Amino acid sequence: MKEDIFKSHLKKKSQSKLALSISLFIVLLTSTGYIFNSKGVIFLFYISCFVFFYNLLIHFLLEKFDI
Repeated sequence: MKEDIFKSHLKKKSQSKLALSISLFIVLLTSTGYIFNSKGVIFLFYISCFVFFYNLLIHFLLEKFDI
């Protein structure tokens, strides 16, 4: 039982790191205006920033409190 909980926690941490790195990549991609320089990209930038900070908060909680 404890092994399953430990594996689940490690899986959550690795998924959190993956989500954080993907959202950071999307934020950097949209912030440079690499795709298109339009209002749609600016909107995507704000959405991706929100997602990045949300993932950063989840990652911080997983690391700090071992949820």
